[in-house]
Amino acid sequence: EFLKRLYTKDMRYAVAQFPMGFLQDKPEFLTGLVKPVIKSVLDVAIGQKVDFYTESVWDTYTNNGDLVLQVRAAPNPPIVRHPETGEPVWFANIHSHSAKLRDMRAQIYSGGDEGRDKTTGSSKINLTDVFYGDGTPISEEDLKHVAEVTMKNVKFIKLNQGDVVLVDNYKTQHGRNVFEGTRKNAVTWFE
Repeated sequence: EFLKRLYTKDMRYAVAQFPMGFLQDKPEFLTGLVKPVIKSVLDVAIGQKVDFYTESVWDTYTNNGDLVLQVRAAPNPPIVRHPETGEPVWFANIHSHSAKLRDMRAQIYSGGDEGRDKTTGSSKINLTDVFYGDGTPISEEDLKHVAEVTMKNVKFIKLNQGDVVLVDNYKTQHGRNVFEGTRKNAVTWFE
């Protein structure tokens, strides 16, 4: 039932969000004038940086009620065909991109928000979330189901300094756990 619902509705990722809480306490007539200008400027700037369709949406659902201007990608199906094998593959990284599941993991593994309250700049902007294709939130029941199935299939791999990992993004959902120290991350795409 869950897969049918998700596949019927598609899904869409919020790929960035810009905190706009400074507008929340302002009079409505002022925000009514300012919000379209901010949205237009952001749309032009994002259009210059990315090569895929995006839509900016005012949102308070994701960010604990704080106003954000969220940049969302186009709706996509959760299951796609692997480009080499043609096999159907789950290509919906809901577990990593859901704000609710991310916050839930932060409580379990680090007793808080992984330091987001202390960060600035891109750390505040690069927070993601995931929605049904029509923009409505994925239900808590469905998110818990995704978390349960994902965690049941997790294989932890301890990496040591100098280790390298190659991952086929079509076959492997990947992430990292909480750790001490610094992280160097290099990403490349190749055929």
